[in-house]
Amino acid sequence: MIYSIVKKEWLKIKYLVLSMFVLSIFVLAYFWFKIDFLFSTIEPKSMMWYRFITLEQKPYQYFSYLFYVTAILISCFQFIPEKMGKKIKIMIHLPIDMHKSLFMHLFVGFFYLLAVCTLFTISSYFILLNYYPYELIFIALKDLGFYLLSSIILYLGISATIIERQTSFSMLKLFITLFISVIFHKNIYNSFDLFWLVLLISMFFITLDSFYSIKEQRVKSKLFKLLLLVSFLLVSYFAYNTYINKYKQSSNKYYIFYSPIKKEFVYQKNFGGHHFKYGIKNKGSFDRETYESYLPFVYWRNLDIQKKLPIIIDNESFDKKTIKESRLSFSYKPKELKKQELDFFPFINPISNIGMIRFPEEFILFKDKEIRVYNFEEKLDLALTDKIKNLVDKHNVSFPIKNIWGKATNLKPFDLGYFFLDAKDKLFKINKADNKIYLKEVVYPENIEIKHIKISENRQQKLAGFAISKNNKFYLIDYKTLDFRALQLDNFDYKTMRLQLISNPKYYLIRYTDEKSYHVAIFDKNFEKIDQEIFK
Repeated sequence: MIYSIVKKEWLKIKYLVLSMFVLSIFVLAYFWFKIDFLFSTIEPKSMMWYRFITLEQKPYQYFSYLFYVTAILISCFQFIPEKMGKKIKIMIHLPIDMHKSLFMHLFVGFFYLLAVCTLFTISSYFILLNYYPYELIFIALKDLGFYLLSSIILYLGISATIIERQTSFSMLKLFITLFISVIFHKNIYNSFDLFWLVLLISMFFITLDSFYSIKEQRVKSKLFKLLLLVSFLLVSYFAYNTYINKYKQSSNKYYIFYSPIKKEFVYQKNFGGHHFKYGIKNKGSFDRETYESYLPFVYWRNLDIQKKLPIIIDNESFDKKTIKESRLSFSYKPKELKKQELDFFPFINPISNIGMIRFPEEFILFKDKEIRVYNFEEKLDLALTDKIKNLVDKHNVSFPIKNIWGKATNLKPFDLGYFFLDAKDKLFKINKADNKIYLKEVVYPENIEIKHIKISENRQQKLAGFAISKNNKFYLIDYKTLDFRALQLDNFDYKTMRLQLISNPKYYLIRYTDEKSYHVAIFDKNFEKIDQEIFK
């Protein structure tokens, strides 16, 4: 009987499977051609690694859709003919247990789905092996594995939809299946996504429920109900995270500045639909022209066009050049706490006698027990890796590295390298310049636990960025000495609040908000707080 089921299912899907294998060969050939073309035309070749790991532009991402289409087609070819020919009841009247009958029908579809996906996975491995380091290839294999998991869930869900006797239940199961597939489809997968295996088991029971519906019955086991509850909670959690990370739009109810003329905070309140209100808290409102006149460092271009520069404020003269050169902005969002999928970054190497910083051939990889350097020709650069190992030993760096921060781009005037926190909470800076590697320890205030650092290499070379501690303390980092300077930001919460620092010739303005309350603080050029305010 088992042989008969397998043969029957094979006869239904054999042409589809053979077609999918032929299509797979063409897709893989195109994939190889495209990869080779991109690597042969891009300069430097390591830019493709940057696209993969930093920009999340993985060359095989469209394979996921092929996996999904294969799952849907196999399911349709298996069960739609049975449904249309009104032969679906035969499946439950075979001389074997219903559970076993369903399992055998699904196993055939799963086997051929697995065969197609395995062909892609193995072929992709050998193709990518010519162009990427092993660490990136392992990410590709992991992603393809999750594509397979998602396609199996989709296969079971579509099968349940087709087999289901009642139209309303069928539509509900189709909606659930498509919703789960959309939620599960993403650029980066991690070990937490293995919880989707619970969904896979649940989808089997949902398919079994559709099978029972042919006899006007339902699965009523406590295990099924428990799985449905757990699955509902999992899907809700992942759906919420997907909404927050992909679809939720940040908005600003208030734009707040400090007026050097009024010596007060002035605001622009946004009502939506391009409707605004301008004013000073508890002191009334005014029109846009008045608002702009109070902010000469913000609307200095208007003053320049109107030939009203330089402007005198507090007996100081500020011309166009002074205002432009003082402008600086840092920003922070809680999503920046999310780590890159692999601590693999371009190893920037500024050359003194070349004006622009070129994108490097080398990449630096922070592993659990060592720091490595890779280049395209050799993959692992043993010479540079050994140099770093000697520096690491000399400075007593402890592994594993807890966190790494830096600006992984060559589109900047200078390069400070990468800052990393070792296992003993010592902070180090590693960089490369004029083909020489440097490593130094950065001393920071005791008794603080660094949670985030943002580096900004800018032409002013006064501030190198900022650091945030676990207890929500905010520190500016001096560009030349790398000293930490604490700024008092009342009620700041780095887990929920966005922050922006704005510099002008007289002040440092810091705004931070969770979109419920809008905080603002103003500091002079010696980092002494002048005033603060909250808008709600």
